[in-house]
Amino acid sequence: MTTATGTFQIRMTPHIPNEASSPQIGRLHFDKDWSGDLQGHSHGEMLSVGDPASGTASYVVLEVFAGTLHGRAGAFAFRQSGDMHVGQTTLTYEVVPHSGSGELGGLSGTLTLKRIEGVHHYTLTWAQDG
Repeated sequence: MTTATGTFQIRMTPHIPNEASSPQIGRLHFDKDWSGDLQGHSHGEMLSVGDPASGTASYVVLEVFAGTLHGRAGAFAFRQSGDMHVGQTTLTYEVVPHSGSGELGGLSGTLTLKRIEGVHHYTLTWAQDG
């Protein structure tokens, strides 16, 4: 396993409420600019339900990254899910199996996040078949 670290900036845009499949489901589009060992851009869609202000919510995300990882060019997808309940949070952030292309084919891994003073810091622990 190899480790990649850095930061990303995110821009989120909510979809119009009447475009959602249910009024209880929130839907956001986002764009990220990655720096550090991951250099590039990603686009994603988030679906959420619950009330984060009350401390209970859940979300899922699919996201596609294009750029370089330690200088290897290509693209791959992330799958993310998170839950918040009574002040406890869980987050799973993984590379989608078999989603890599270009020099990133065969990529697998998990990503952890820390938010420090409003900045998203990532650590991607990854491996590559072949």
